[in-house]
Amino acid sequence: MFENAVKVINFVNWSLVVATTAVVMSSWQMWAQRKHNRVSVTPHLSEHTHTSVNNGVISLQFNIANNGIGPAFINSFTVLHNGKKVDKDTDVPQLVAGRSKVNILDSSTHWLAKGASLAVNEKLTLFYLDVGQGREYLKQELETAFNEYDLVIEYSNAYKECFVFDTRED
Repeated sequence: MFENAVKVINFVNWSLVVATTAVVMSSWQMWAQRKHNRVSVTPHLSEHTHTSVNNGVISLQFNIANNGIGPAFINSFTVLHNGKKVDKDTDVPQLVAGRSKVNILDSSTHWLAKGASLAVNEKLTLFYLDVGQGREYLKQELETAFNEYDLVIEYSNAYKECFVFDTRED
């Protein structure tokens, strides 16, 4: 009878070891899957500026793109001029052009509101300016004026993890 009791106890001990190992492995697998899921929805904002001169027209563009693998949900959108916050109603291309006293052919400003989102591979032109006196020195002057502006975007992924895009951090 004593031998049967020892066999039962050994069986129970091994059952506990196997069950505990299964729980630990399942927990680790769930943790790894959750970590993978979070990475699979991580947005990444990047900037692209483009300046060109064609037929005497200088074009400046500031674009933002989400080249991550998940949507970017905008929490805040701030434009700074020499470190000071610019009012939301400010037309940045008009200010840049006005500083150089040039003939504006076309301009646009696109502000992102809180709650807006950028889908994966979406590209958005935030600031656009066409001026009609396309001399090389003027192109440099406009670029210098445009570079006085910085952009800070706080955004999050689908899991509400926050990220910051800041053009001051180069």
